[in-house]
Amino acid sequence: MRSIEIFKEIAEILENVEERIERLKLLDPKDKEKAAKKIKEARKNFLELSNESTVENEELANFFLKRAMRLKTSTTDKNIEKIGKKSYMRSVDEILKFSRVAMYEFTDRIKEVLKGYRIYALGMMFFFMLCGVLPASFKVVTLFLLVPVLFSLWTLKKRRYLALMSVFILIPLPIIIGILAIGNSVHAITNPAMLQEIAESMAKSLTFIKALFILTIALGALEVALLSYAAYMLYKHRHAFL
Repeated sequence: MRSIEIFKEIAEILENVEERIERLKLLDPKDKEKAAKKIKEARKNFLELSNESTVENEELANFFLKRAMRLKTSTTDKNIEKIGKKSYMRSVDEILKFSRVAMYEFTDRIKEVLKGYRIYALGMMFFFMLCGVLPASFKVVTLFLLVPVLFSLWTLKKRRYLALMSVFILIPLPIIIGILAIGNSVHAITNPAMLQEIAESMAKSLTFIKALFILTIALGALEVALLSYAAYMLYKHRHAFL
């Protein structure tokens, strides 16, 4: 595949960039160390891709090649003085980010990201089902979270970094509600007097109330487990997002 040859070429270019960084005088030792470390990781990623790539996308590979060549050209004291140190360091961050994303674009690792996405969607589905059997006050939470969750699902599929951050913001509240629902339901089921009181206040049979609490425990457990695992999966593969 042509992409594999391009990745080897990029790795060679980045190796040259590492050597150039060592000769720079405009960057202070700390910035040089940071830049060299990031370029080394990027080079390692592209070199790894030259052996593991299973997807052919010459256009995207050439895009990464052009960025690597641009970085190589910029890695001189004269050009850094022209574009500025901050701009140069952003270019270094950019090539590292591209190398990490490429690991998902050109291999089967993207399947793990999609798996995390599906688990997150399923976990949120169980959360909304859980809110449906909880007291009315929790339905307000459902309405409050519905639009942000739908938006996060839409943008997460496009692998936007902002979507990933919104997921990490959204997940804790459903997990807390799920844990509280499980705890309260277990307490109610193991307390016959409380069960009887709830059944009378709702004008429902004791069997119905028990079944309702068991359903709450099941939905809560599924929701907490799925969302916790989704958070782990998405964090583990966070570099797939731009």
